[in-house]
Amino acid sequence: MALTGSAVHAQRVTLAIDGPLTASAEYLAGQRDKPAVLILHGFLQTNEFPSVRQLTKHLSDAGYTVLAPTLSLGIANRKLSLPCEAIHTHSMTDSIREIDLWLDWLKKRRTPIVLVGHSFGTIHLLAYLETHPDPAIKKLVGISLVEGSLHNVDDAQRERLLQELRRLAAQPRPALVKRAISFCKQYQSTPQGLLSYMEWTPDRVIGSIDKISLPMAFIMGSGDDRFGPGWLPRLKATSARVHVIAGANHFMDGQHEFDMLDRLLEELKDTNEPGT
Repeated sequence: MALTGSAVHAQRVTLAIDGPLTASAEYLAGQRDKPAVLILHGFLQTNEFPSVRQLTKHLSDAGYTVLAPTLSLGIANRKLSLPCEAIHTHSMTDSIREIDLWLDWLKKRRTPIVLVGHSFGTIHLLAYLETHPDPAIKKLVGISLVEGSLHNVDDAQRERLLQELRRLAAQPRPALVKRAISFCKQYQSTPQGLLSYMEWTPDRVIGSIDKISLPMAFIMGSGDDRFGPGWLPRLKATSARVHVIAGANHFMDGQHEFDMLDRLLEELKDTNEPGT
C-alpha cells in the first residue's frame, strides 16, 4: 500500500561516522513509484533550518521518501547550528565523506535518488558528485545556489587570500586563522579547513556544473542578496535548467516558498519511476 503524507512518520536515524563521532538525519519513507530525495542544509546549519524543514515536510506530504541529514562538522550528534565565532576544525572533505555514508544508507532502502541542496549545501553536493558518480543518483536540484565561499571580492583579492592560506597550511604546525567566509565576518578555522571551502570560487562552481554528467536544475530568487549581479547570467549559460522566482530572497520565504515548491516538484516529476 502506498504511503500518504498523513500516514508518514519521521524516523530519527543515527549513523556512525568515525569512532565515537556520529551524525543524525530525519528519514520519512514515501511511495515506491517516486524517487528518494536527500536534502542538504546550508553552511553551518542543520536539518532543522526553516527552509530545509519546510522542504522536508512538503516533499514527504507529496509522497516522496526524504532523508535530511545534519552534517556533524566534527561534533557528535550535532543538533544546533554552529556560530561563526566557534573554532571550526571540519573541512569539505569531512562533509563529502559523510554525504557518501548517508547515500550508502539511503540506497539500501530506496532508489533512484535526487539530491537537493539549499545555499552552500548545493556546493557540498557538487563537490561530492565530482568524485562520486553514481547511476542511482538521477538529478541535482540546487535552491539559492551561492556563487562560492566569498562574496563582494574581486578575483585578485580572492587569489591573494588563497595563496596566503596555502602558505599557512603548508607549515608544520599551522595556527588557527580568522577570515570572512560566506555570511561569517570572523570565521575561525585551521588553514586547511578554511582552504577547503575557499577554493570553491565562482569559476570552480561553474566548472563543476559543466563537468558533472548529471541533469541539474537551480531555483533562484531575483531578490537574493547573497550573490552578485553577474551570477544568474553565468548559471543560465551552463547546461543546467535555471528557474528564477521574481522577488524571492535567499530563503524563499512567504508566498515564494510555494512558487519554489512548484518548481521543485516539476523537476522531481521526470525522475518518477518504480523504485527498489
